Amino acid sequence: MTINMKYIFSLIGGGVGWLIAEVQPTFPLIIVVIAFILYDAWSAYQLDKRVKRRYPDKTQRHEAKFTSFAFGKVIRRTIPERLVLIMLAWMAERYVFVHLSIPLSYIITGIILFEQAWSALENNSSCRDDGDGRFWRILQRIMIDKTERHFDISLTEFREQMSEEQIEKMRQRVREWDEQKR
Repeated sequence: MTINMKYIFSLIGGGVGWLIAEVQPTFPLIIVVIAFILYDAWSAYQLDKRVKRRYPDKTQRHEAKFTSFAFGKVIRRTIPERLVLIMLAWMAERYVFVHLSIPLSYIITGIILFEQAWSALENNSSCRDDGDGRFWRILQRIMIDKTERHFDISLTEFREQMSEEQIEKMRQRVREWDEQKR
C-alpha cells in the first residue's frame, strides 16, 4: 500500500492553512513585536558605534557594524521564540480560558514589548558622555550599562577592586583624555 504524495502534501497544506487561520488574529501583535525587536537590535548597533567612537583602541572589532551572527540570532532565535509565545497565549486564551475574559495574548505581548523597550533604553543610555543630556545620565543610574559587552574584559572586575573615590578619579581622567582628543 503506497501513499500518494498528493495526499501527504494536501494534509500538510491543510494543516498549515488551519494554523494560519487559527493564529491570524495575532498578526497585528506579531508585527508590533517584530518592530520592537528590530528597534532593539538597531539601538545595540548604535551603542556599538558610540563605543567604537569613544574607545577606539579598546574594543574587540575595528569598526561598528551589524555582525551576521548577532543579527542572525535575532532573526533565528529571538523573533520566533517571542512569536510562538504570543500564538500559544492566543490558543490558550481561545481554548483553555473559554469562560474567562483574560486577554492572555495581549498580556504576553505587553511583557515582550516591555522587555524589548527596556533593553533598547539600556542600549541608548550606555556609553554616553556627560554632555549628552540629563535624561541619559538619570537612566545610566537605574539601568545596566552595556558598554562592557564591547570590551575583552568585564568592567565589574574593576568596580569590585576599586573604591568609589578611585572610580571617580578614573572618570575624571577619562573626561580629561576625551577633552585632549577634541
